[in-house]
Order: sequence, then structure tokens, then C-alpha cells
Amino acid sequence: MAIRRASDSEAGELSRLAIAAKAHWGYAQELLREWRPQLSITRKDIRSRPTFVITVHGSIAGFYSLQPGAEAWKLEHLWVRPGFIGRGVGTRLLRHALQTAQTSGAAHLIVDADPNAAAFYIRCGAMKVGEVPAPIPGEPGRVRPQLKFSV
Repeated sequence: MAIRRASDSEAGELSRLAIAAKAHWGYAQELLREWRPQLSITRKDIRSRPTFVITVHGSIAGFYSLQPGAEAWKLEHLWVRPGFIGRGVGTRLLRHALQTAQTSGAAHLIVDADPNAAAFYIRCGAMKVGEVPAPIPGEPGRVRPQLKFSV
């Protein structure tokens, strides 16, 4: 596994990867279409935010993108290609993201987590600091955990 800066020419591939990773959790196609704007990565995003990919045997297995802030940075995206989930790719990406934020002067890294990913972040050291309502059809009480890492 190797981590490197994303190239803006990879925006389409990263967008498709994010959608495939979100679909892994069994969300309905209608929801995935609705969420497409939030899951899409643009060339401008890659040029303006720290965005890194992890490759396995030359293929992109996942990526992350950070939104810099004064004291707290936000983990805007962290997605792992479904075939690589559970193989340490996400952990490597997250550690790299935390190091990137720390090196750049952040005190905290904030995560607006998908409910399916919250346990992963908590296992990696995040603290739950809140939640926001995020109802979907069939799950009116669904919430997105708000998490924070001290870096």
C-alpha cells in the first residue's frame, strides 16, 4: 500500500469510488442519486484541499480529503473501495489524514460520520461529540454521529 497526493485528473474515479463505497452499506439507489452531489469530487476540490489516495498494486483502493480550518479541520471524505474494506486500508488512510492535519497545525479533526462508519472511527480514537438528525425512508430516527479526534 502506498499513499500519495491525488491528481485532479482522478476526480471522476474518486467520485465513482465514493458512490460505490456508500452503496456498500445497502442504501437505496434513490438515496445514492440524491447524495451524488455530496459524494462527488471535483478537480477544484483536489486542487484546493489536501486529498490523498491509497494504492494497492497500482490501483486506487481508497482516498480522503480534508477541509482545513483555523484550529479544527474536517475530514470531508474518507472512502474505501468495497473490495478493500476490512483490509487495513481505511486505518492507513485515517492515520495519514490525522498526521496531515497535525503537521498543518490542526488541533482537532472533525468527522460528520455515516452511521455505518462511526464504530470504525471510534475504534481509531474518535470521541462522539454529538449527532445530527439524518432520517431516510424506513429509518426516521437515523442520525449522523459527530466525532472529534484530538491531533
